[in-house]
Amino acid sequence: MAAVVIALGVLHSPNQSLAAASRPTCSSSACAVVSLSRTFPPTTVFYGTSCSGVYGSWLFNAVEGGGNAELRPSYALRWSFAPGSQLAKPSGNITIPATTSAQITLTLNEGRMSLTGTRKPNPRIAATGTLVVELSGTPTAPELKFTEAGLAKAESAVGLVSPFDVGGSPLIVPVQTVKTMSSC
Repeated sequence: MAAVVIALGVLHSPNQSLAAASRPTCSSSACAVVSLSRTFPPTTVFYGTSCSGVYGSWLFNAVEGGGNAELRPSYALRWSFAPGSQLAKPSGNITIPATTSAQITLTLNEGRMSLTGTRKPNPRIAATGTLVVELSGTPTAPELKFTEAGLAKAESAVGLVSPFDVGGSPLIVPVQTVKTMSSC
């Protein structure tokens, strides 16, 4: 009960705004955020942020949905655009829960992807490829362009659908810039 009284006191204090306290200001270049859901099979949710603008350090997640019999990878990527560059080689953690017919491992380090795994009744497969992120679009409508190369055949063989390959074309995600963001 005391916590409720303290919380109400903060909410009603003329010197403190809850909105201001929970929404820090971004750097002078603003924050950048990506939030997109794609229903193209499989359903995929994309979310990413940079607390120092489009050229800053990025955290980006891509999560695929589906049933227990389907491979449902989850990507947690990070990268920074070097000064003056619009290309980056991301690193990150990729989790792919095993199914009754497939067990896949996919790694990403500085843009280099490595896939190993099996899908019954096929033999074990191993392949390497790349993933790069390009800052494209215009200054008022920036976009992140993800280009994956070299893994399409291996992904198909094990039943994995890459969120970064849209029918043979790169994934393009619009970026919004904001002045405040609670995660920064």
